[in-house]
Amino acid sequence: MGSCDLIGTAGFASRGNILFMDDDGDIRDVTSELLQQFGFVVALASEGSQAISIYEKSIADNAVFDVVILDLVVPGGLGAKDTIARLHKLNPSVKALVASGYSNDYILDNYKEFGFCGTLAKPYNFDKLLDTITTLIAQEGRTPSLSHPE
Repeated sequence: MGSCDLIGTAGFASRGNILFMDDDGDIRDVTSELLQQFGFVVALASEGSQAISIYEKSIADNAVFDVVILDLVVPGGLGAKDTIARLHKLNPSVKALVASGYSNDYILDNYKEFGFCGTLAKPYNFDKLLDTITTLIAQEGRTPSLSHPE
């Protein structure tokens, strides 16, 4: 199994479970609301320590997240680099994306070396965000249909 292959998930009635970490509350709220409108279940974290705690609970509940999205830079908290290192210790097959408003960063240029499956530029292009998430979930053998909500 490659680092972007998921071990498995259990019992989701949604299109997928997403753990979304961003230090900006407005970005968390808007992105979560949009993802929920497309049928995803979304757990929110403001920084890496909180994301790790939520992920640990998902493992204990046998409900590992399909995709984790981590903000690269979190002032005063754990950012994507440190968070993904800890998540890989919990689940070497975690599927994670690194998100940033910065275009020039070593981690973004070399995301696979750090254990990420891809990158997302902020501000988010929602079509790109949905496409990236559904592609990762499809690699797991699930194909969530993404019809626009009525």
